[in-house]
Amino acid sequence: MNAIGVDLGGTNIKAALVSQDGKFLAKKHVKTEVSSGKERVAAKIADIVNDLGQGDRSICVGIGSPGSIDRKNGLVRFSPNLPGWLDFPLAPLVSEKTGREVLIENDAKAAALGEKWFGEARGCDSFIVLTLGTGVGGGAVTNGQLLIGGGGIGGELGHMCVDPRGPLCGCGSHGCLECYASSSGMRRLAEEYRARYPHSLVFQEQSGGQFEAIAAFSAYQRGDPLAEIIYERFVFAMGVAIGSLVNIFNPEKIILSGGISSSAPLYLEKVKKISNEYTVLSMMNSFDIVQSSLKENAAIYGAASIVFDRKLPHTSEVL
Repeated sequence: MNAIGVDLGGTNIKAALVSQDGKFLAKKHVKTEVSSGKERVAAKIADIVNDLGQGDRSICVGIGSPGSIDRKNGLVRFSPNLPGWLDFPLAPLVSEKTGREVLIENDAKAAALGEKWFGEARGCDSFIVLTLGTGVGGGAVTNGQLLIGGGGIGGELGHMCVDPRGPLCGCGSHGCLECYASSSGMRRLAEEYRARYPHSLVFQEQSGGQFEAIAAFSAYQRGDPLAEIIYERFVFAMGVAIGSLVNIFNPEKIILSGGISSSAPLYLEKVKKISNEYTVLSMMNSFDIVQSSLKENAAIYGAASIVFDRKLPHTSEVL
């Protein structure tokens, strides 16, 4: 069985024809151009799907989209990365234009499915994926089942509160994990300290004037004082959050995905130490924290896995 996986991002649409054993048979990408309108974005996705499908209408499509998703009706209910997409029928529109069945899932939850089918969670029944990028997302799988909650939008792991007195988060709360473990949160923290550390390597190593989390970790290795502040807040927030997740879900693995996970060798050991300090005694050291092996293809694998998870015979219910 093959599937077409579509990673819908605010900047790029990336897609591939993926075989059941994880091979990329063809791959394409285009600019999203959200400003061109949601119908135009849906048309772009349909064009890519038709190119990759090569006339085979039996190939199903999985779309990983940011935001709150109505998976039953194929709607993007709301997404801060896709302004104006309120209850937008993305899956039905793409299906109409391609003649194929189209399934949709939140991109972070799709990443969890990707790990289940092709990544570090193969053979693992209970695990959590944290996607660390511009924001922080995630998905929890328990006994092989993806957890989504009663309304279908549960599992906002990036908005766990790790410090009630912390900075204001984009969600409207304070001290969320995303405030400390995302590139956007790190950028805000760096700007707060710019006056005190105007010559920090964090600013000097920015690419094209844009903050990059990887530059902050690089500066930390070189002893930069501001980078040390960013790093220490990052590892503490991650440790507290993972400790709480372990207490709630008792996972076998915590899998870190997304761009910031590329620096995992710098912080994994310290994050695990802190997480055990916030884990109940009976669960201490009962879990592994690992870096995703899917790397830059994680989102496409996740999108394709939406199809495999719902179509192939196995326990694929969601709770």
